[in-house]
Amino acid sequence: MIRRALYRFRQFLFAMSASMNDVDWHLVGRYLNIDEMALFKRLPSFEQKHCVVVAEKIEELIHGRHDVDERKAIKLGLLHDIGKIEGHLLIFQKSILTIIRFLLRPLYDFLADRGEDKNSSRIFRKFYIHKHHGAIGAELLEKLGEDREIVICTRLHDFPTKHDSMYMKLLAEADSTN
Repeated sequence: MIRRALYRFRQFLFAMSASMNDVDWHLVGRYLNIDEMALFKRLPSFEQKHCVVVAEKIEELIHGRHDVDERKAIKLGLLHDIGKIEGHLLIFQKSILTIIRFLLRPLYDFLADRGEDKNSSRIFRKFYIHKHHGAIGAELLEKLGEDREIVICTRLHDFPTKHDSMYMKLLAEADSTN
């Protein structure tokens, strides 16, 4: 439990200082098309940076491997949290939601369930999006005609044991270290 709390604290510190630079935007521009880029730009900057870091870690993990489609794997890293564009969470809001999820899971689930309706209270909606951003992102990517594997991995990335593919394993490893 302490290890998990320290991991989350490091994530918070990273998010506080995270900002995109020209090298990051170059990576994003190499792998995302215009429609994907438009979605990516709607993410808060700390989420953009997180996705770039995950993509870079995936790039390191697949270096020298010939059984992985590099473009697909890196694109997955960049787009895995795209469902968060709906939530408009600030860093401190995301931190509070994460703490509630960690310490008071039944309350977190109850509040998230109350936000399923798009017309529900903003606070409930934020909980819902925080909890279901994978499914929301998968729907957005599916509408763009994204690769099926990327859509599936985006939908299930918070539950990596539910889909056994090399892309899910790569994403789970890269996402868990940031």
